Order: sequence, then C-alpha cells, then structure tokens
Amino acid sequence: MIPPLRSSPEVELKFLVSPGDVATISANPIFAHKTTQAQLQSVYYDTPNWELRGSGVSLRVRHTEGAFIQTVKRVSGLSLFDRDEWESTIIGKKPDRSAWAGTPVDNILNAKGVRALRPVFTTTLQRTTRLLSEGASMVEASLDRGELTAGKLREPIEEVELELKSGEANALFSIARRLATDTVLRLSFESKAERGYRLIGQNALKAHKAQPADIPGDLTAIEGFTRVARSCLAQVSANAELWRRVRDPEVLHQLRVGLRRLRVAFATFRRVLPRERLHRLKHEPKWLGGELDSARDLDVFIENAFHSATAKGHRDVTLTAFDERLLQTQARAYDQAISALASNRFAMLLLNCAEWVETVPLRRDDDPLEARLRGGAASILATQALHRFRRQLHKSARHLASLDPAARHRVRIQVKKLRYAVEFFTATFGKNTHKQRRKFIASLDLLQDTLGELNDMAMARKTALAVVGRSAQLAFRAGQVVGGSDRDEPRLLTKALHAYKRWWNVRPFWL
Repeated sequence: MIPPLRSSPEVELKFLVSPGDVATISANPIFAHKTTQAQLQSVYYDTPNWELRGSGVSLRVRHTEGAFIQTVKRVSGLSLFDRDEWESTIIGKKPDRSAWAGTPVDNILNAKGVRALRPVFTTTLQRTTRLLSEGASMVEASLDRGELTAGKLREPIEEVELELKSGEANALFSIARRLATDTVLRLSFESKAERGYRLIGQNALKAHKAQPADIPGDLTAIEGFTRVARSCLAQVSANAELWRRVRDPEVLHQLRVGLRRLRVAFATFRRVLPRERLHRLKHEPKWLGGELDSARDLDVFIENAFHSATAKGHRDVTLTAFDERLLQTQARAYDQAISALASNRFAMLLLNCAEWVETVPLRRDDDPLEARLRGGAASILATQALHRFRRQLHKSARHLASLDPAARHRVRIQVKKLRYAVEFFTATFGKNTHKQRRKFIASLDLLQDTLGELNDMAMARKTALAVVGRSAQLAFRAGQVVGGSDRDEPRLLTKALHAYKRWWNVRPFWL
C-alpha cells in the first residue's frame, strides 16, 4: 500500500444554510452554471472510548463514483479554517491500517489496529461543486444537501463550503460576500465530524465554553491575537447556533461571554491592530450584546429573585398574574434575541471579524514601532495589557464603598476585562508562575462573584419594575419578590470591600 498522501492544510469556510434558502443559493451565479454533481457517503470511525475524537482527529471512509477514499483529519491550530489532512484510495469500505501509517491515527491506536474501530455515524450527501477563479486564487465552492445519521438519529445537512485550492485566503471571503447578497449565511466552525459526535450525545446540547488560547511566551503578539480571537468567534458561533435549537439560559450566557471575550481581545491587543478597522468592528459585538441583555437579565431574575421568593411563600392571584407577566416579558426578550441571531447583521459580524482575524497577520506596517510590537513576543504585550487593566480596576474600585449600583457595575466590567485577559495569557509566563497565577485568579474571582451578586440585586429591581409596568398591585408584589434580597446589600458590600483589598494585595504573576 502506498503511504497516505498528506495534502497542504485544508483551508476552508463553512456556512450553514436554512432549508428555505437552499433554492436561493442554488440559483446564485456561483452555483447556477458549470457545476458537477456527486453522491457522497462517508462513514466515520472511532474506538468505543472516543480516542480519536479526544485527540482532535477524525477518520472516515468515503464512497464516491465507485471508489473508496480513506481520510484522516486533524485540527492544526494554525487557523480557524485549517485542518491537516491525509488521504488514500483504499480497497473496500472498511478502514485500511496500512493507509493510515504515519498519520496521527497510527500514533493513537498503536498496535490495536482496525479491530479497535467501529462505525459511529454516516453522512449521505448530494454535492454540487464548482471550481472558481478569484484573482490569482482558485477556490472550490460546494453546496451539500443530505443527512447525518447515527442509528435512529437523524439531522439534515444544508451547508456551503468554500475550500482554497491555491492562492490567498482573501479569495474565500470575497466569494462568500457574493453568496451573502442573496441570503443569510451562518459561518460555522463545526466540522461534519464534530456535528456527528454531537448528534450521538457527545455534548449534544451543552453550552460551549471558552477554549484556552494557549499562547506561549515566544509567540508573536499578532499570532497571540489571532489565537484568542479565533477562540472567541468559535464560542460565539457555536452557542448562537445551539440557541436556535434550545432556549437554554446557560447557552445564552456562554454566547454573551464569547462576545465579551472578543471585545476584551480587541482591547488587549489594540496596540498591534489597525485602528480604523478596529474602530468599525468593535461596535458590532456591543450591538449584539445589547440585543441579548434583556433575555439574560430575565433569566437571572427568574432563577434567583423570583424562584427564591416564591419558594418561601404561598401562591395567590397577584403572584400568578405577576408570573404570567414575567413569562410574557421573557418571551418578548427571547424573540428579540432570536431576531438578532437570525439577522444578516449578525451573520456579517461573524464573517467580517473572521476575515479580519485571518488576514490581519498578513498586513504590512508602515509604522516601524507598530511593526516591532506586532512581531515582538506576546509576553511583552501581555505584561503591558495586564498592568494597564489592573491599574484601571484599582482606580475605579478604590472608592467602592461610596459608589452607586451603576458605578459598581462598571467596576465589575473592569474585573471581567482583567479576568478574561488573564485567561488569554495563562500559558505565557511559564510554569514557575503557576502558583502565583492561581492565587491572583482566586482573588479576582472572589471580587467578581461578590460584585456579581450586588449587580444581580440591582438588576432584579430594574427587571421587576419593567415587568409590572403601571400596575400598582403588581408593583407591590414585585416589591415583595425583590425586597428580601435588598437586606443583603450592606453585607455584600462589606464582602466586596474585603475582596477588593485582598485582590489588590496579591502580587501580579506577570511581574
């Protein structure tokens, strides 16, 4: 058997398409002429313990046009859209051990061989393909329609893929924009393999939390930015898509966390980013966050103040009326969030940010100082950014005892900014700082949690008033719901002051 051919890293954009928009995409000039059609059936394999998936590797055997092609893929970490790929033509529909020799599968399975594998899910697709010339670049555009199956489980597939065959990644975004003139294209960072694992119950409906950026100290500052921004965009995209399926408060929360992390990434790396483009882009995550705020505030209110209050007392007609008004308000807030996530503005937010993240490292600097910063060690920029955020937090929190709720909330935002920035650089300053870093993070977490309780209390008052409107009877009931928690404010404020002093006295781990 000829060893598998390792191709150049696969660079592609993937978009999810609503079923009603497939016809519109098919009629776009990109797919309306000079296309080829193919039927593809791919069976994905793994061990009973998901050893391949656990290592970020997928193994499939695809049947097309009478041939069987075995493919190994691994997320390379070089880009949002890069995957290392090894491909071989094999005899028969089952995996061939000799055809994965020298690939990551060989290292994972060792002597176990094919007997350790089992089929876990299948994709059956009708693929419409066209090869496009975009300047000096060549791009393969594919429209996939079909189904993902695992036993009795089914999930439809409607996707557009743009794969770079040669040239620059800019060509992918140029073609994507031409497709996006007709319909909403939802940028996705989830491969078909990842969708399959999700379907069979591997974190199927679980909120997607932030993945570590893993920035070693010798990485350049601009490379550090791209890693962080990719992590943020993947978190936003995954949770936005999941929230279309389930109205889970934790999914909405993690979506908002991803947006805040993206904004903090812009602030952290601002000295190495083009200012004009940064100014235009940074407002869009803020817009989306605003569209989601009401839904999140109501989720927190229902979980904390309302459930706590109703658990202590007996239900009556007024409380039932307040409950109904609360659910109606929540439904409107959810509709607002759903509308924002379904909008072309959100789709373009993801596309514009992704394009910038992938192309900003290629930018040439006229300013020698900016060029040095971009190409300098990420640890230098990290030290400057963390010191700046720590100083800003100290300045805004030193009069914490006399601040009103709005000002305390701004302090909490500063705490989060520093907390996310610390997460970006957990691998930047070496193992010797691990103990001090944990101590610093623990003190910061305590301050954030205490300020969060104070903010939840203030938002409960605001939310309750928004729910009751002009009804005096409901306003009285709302006062009963939130009144009990108000008595905790002095205690929580004292706790926050102690947490602030404790945090300020912890030596920064990056110095």
